Amino acid sequence: MYMNFLLQHRLPLEKFDPQTTFILALDGDVDFQPQALLLLVDAMKKNPKVGSVCGRIHPMGSGPLIWYQKFEYAVGHWLQKAAEHAFGCVLCSPGCFALFRAQAILDDNVLSHYCEEAQEAIHFIQHDQGKK
Repeated sequence: MYMNFLLQHRLPLEKFDPQTTFILALDGDVDFQPQALLLLVDAMKKNPKVGSVCGRIHPMGSGPLIWYQKFEYAVGHWLQKAAEHAFGCVLCSPGCFALFRAQAILDDNVLSHYCEEAQEAIHFIQHDQGKK
């Protein structure tokens, strides 16, 4: 919703093409090489129907917290997202290192679909990502 607000009300829409304009989302502690961003852009350019792509994140350091993060990322990102991709639909692009297509964010079906109140159990998993 924040990206939609930014695109709708803060950026002059007539100055950019929503199909070829991308927004990069990062966590504050992410460190990446420029080549990693270029790979995301290349993936978006290959298929204009793709709304978002994300990079693979590798926690750095040592200690129990980092071990837990590595386990969490192995299951939640590397395994789950790869399985979702194989099934043909990734449910959520993790915002820690992701590139979003402006056209996908501006699509009325996307915002209205994910802003409606959850009515069925499956909607709480697929749509209700932290809303109250």
